[in-house]
Order: sequence, then structure tokens, then C-alpha cells
Amino acid sequence: MGNYRDNATPSDVVSGAFGVEVVALADSVGQGADQQCREVTIWPEASKSIKLGSSAVTAAAGVILPAGAITIPISNTNLLFFNGTTGDDVYIIWRS
Repeated sequence: MGNYRDNATPSDVVSGAFGVEVVALADSVGQGADQQCREVTIWPEASKSIKLGSSAVTAAAGVILPAGAITIPISNTNLLFFNGTTGDDVYIIWRS
């Protein structure tokens, strides 16, 4: 008997694995861990203003994460950079 991924249609929608990360900003910046994935859902700690970018420099001037969660197709969580107040958290759920 195959696993659920063998019979999934389309196969790119069903995850083989998932996990979570919490990125605590240090010196006002943070970066996702080195986790390969297909997609992430991210959101900031409640009532915090945290910016997102593709590098530390772009995150400093990046877009502010909305209060709710957003989903982004991305190949690795280490491609996510954050900027905000030291000690604030960003939550990431990744799927492979």
C-alpha cells in the first residue's frame, strides 16, 4: 500500500512533511533557519510591527507583515529576513 502522497492529485498540493520555526529578532534582525520547503506561512507576534525582505538590507526597508498570516511559495526558510524590535518573534510554518 502506498502512502497518501503516491495517490495525491495534484501532488504539488499535498505536503510530505511540515514543521515550525520561531525567529526571535536579535539586534533588530532575524532570518529563517536552513529548512528546505515548498511554501511557508508566516505571521508576526501579536501587535508587533515586523518587516519582511529577501535580505537583511531589504528587510530594513521592506513591507510590514500584516496582522494575519501570509503564505509564500519559497524553497528554503533561510531566504526570509525580518526587521523589527529586538526580542519580537516571527512564526513560520513550512511544508515540503
